[in-house]
Amino acid sequence: MKILAFCLLTVSLFASDLKLQVFQPPTSTCPKSWFTDMKKVANEVDIITVMNVKNLKRQIGIPYDIQSCNTSIMGDYVFEGNVPYQAIKDFLKEKPKNAIGLSLPAYENDKTPKTVYILFEDKSYKEYGKY
Repeated sequence: MKILAFCLLTVSLFASDLKLQVFQPPTSTCPKSWFTDMKKVANEVDIITVMNVKNLKRQIGIPYDIQSCNTSIMGDYVFEGNVPYQAIKDFLKEKPKNAIGLSLPAYENDKTPKTVYILFEDKSYKEYGKY
């Protein structure tokens, strides 16, 4: 299983910047509206069911405190959970130095506004903004 997850990650990191791959468990209940929003960011959105998404999160280095239901990869960036469209759009426009992506932790899903966190190469994170 670890080899499969690593292979998927490796292939994903070299994918087109306009392709978003969403890795989720079979029990995922991600809202269809989020997938619709992601089509505004990427030309192609592929949903990949993975039995153990936690291993993928661990390999990428997503801190446990800010993990969520799914993990998405677009080019060199990772988006953890159902990160709002506008946050991803802002992030891709700015491309902050040493950042590897954004996270919307599971505990933020039902809040308004939602707090989005930025992830860094050294596995640290901080608040990115409210959306």
